[in-house]
Amino acid sequence: MDSTAQLHLEPAPADLHGTEGAALRAAGPVATVALPGGVVAKAVTTREAGALVLGDPRFSKDIRNWGAHARGEIPADWPLLFIVEGKGLLTTDGETHRRLRLPIQRAISPRRVQALRPRIEAIADRLLADLAAVPAEEETDLHKGFALPLPLDVICSLLGVPEEGTLRQELHELSAAAMNSEADVEEVQNTVGRRFPATLMSLIEQKRARGDRDDLTMDLVAALDEGELTEAEVIGNLVVTVIGGHETTANLICHAVKGLLTHPETLEAARAQEKAGENPWPAIVEEALRWESPSRNVMFRYATEDVDVDGAVIREGEAVLVPLPAIQRCPHAFPDPDPEVFAPDRPDVSRHLAFGFGPHRCPGASLARLEAEIALRRLFEDFPELALSSTPASRVPSLGINGYQQLPVLLR
Repeated sequence: MDSTAQLHLEPAPADLHGTEGAALRAAGPVATVALPGGVVAKAVTTREAGALVLGDPRFSKDIRNWGAHARGEIPADWPLLFIVEGKGLLTTDGETHRRLRLPIQRAISPRRVQALRPRIEAIADRLLADLAAVPAEEETDLHKGFALPLPLDVICSLLGVPEEGTLRQELHELSAAAMNSEADVEEVQNTVGRRFPATLMSLIEQKRARGDRDDLTMDLVAALDEGELTEAEVIGNLVVTVIGGHETTANLICHAVKGLLTHPETLEAARAQEKAGENPWPAIVEEALRWESPSRNVMFRYATEDVDVDGAVIREGEAVLVPLPAIQRCPHAFPDPDPEVFAPDRPDVSRHLAFGFGPHRCPGASLARLEAEIALRRLFEDFPELALSSTPASRVPSLGINGYQQLPVLLR
């Protein structure tokens, strides 16, 4: 396919893998894509090109390098504009990015993450006890009842959000609204421009009044008080942490469950490993990250000069996205076995790009992995006859998030 022909990326494609993913790969290493609102960008479609765009300093996250935006060609009411115009981890490079990243990186270092294991296990056990009250043959939504509240409780605990009241649920609703690519611009501006920041500022004020100290929110506030961060940067970091800290992990858990339940031989092999004293869950989590990435498209990088990508040239000033589902089911990147198959024992599974690549790699990767491992092990221990129901799992309408609105199952 001619790479100049535009492929339209929809928020809720009918077939994410069989149609959209295949069309992107058929377009060659660099495809031209049209996003909602008529905005045109480039998409790289190979694993090597994805790593190049995510890790090479010639591709910037700073919107000032987007030629179309600088020329005034992006509509002011484009619904996705908030993603690229915000101030924070997702839109900065170099020393600014390192400065913004450091407080979060300290708060969720691998050592601190491992110290969270008992808390995560306690949350999982509480949620599974609630599920145990559901009649065995009654359909229930695993996303709502388990996969979502587990990481939401964990990240809210890290942020110091009180357990009592409705703030935790409100933060989830704001996150979901912010990532809804079908929302009109007024909804997005109300959510991201007003409600989300106001809610987070209210949280900060409450925590200051109580004298809170030992949590990630107050770490960021301390950096604000010391002049290391601006108020906009603190709010931007909190928004990214709230969304990235629970939405993607909930997706990861759901994708892993669906992968195991649609590949019963893989689930049986995992149980045999456990009986033999082995731990199959880390490999299962890695394969879930590859097979069905929790994020759909990494948006955006901007070329700061003309860059050759496998014989195709991305021009200076062009916006580039990385479509993870297309890349991670590429038969050239993951040839054996078939990339459509959920196979945790594949030799190349760790080459996935689900957490990004290079200096912008997700700082919460170790936390997401631990949460998913605990959730899956506990879930299949408590419900060994777990099965998908006949009700289909509908996807979230989002260009950024690859997840389900619900995952109907039978606990049995």
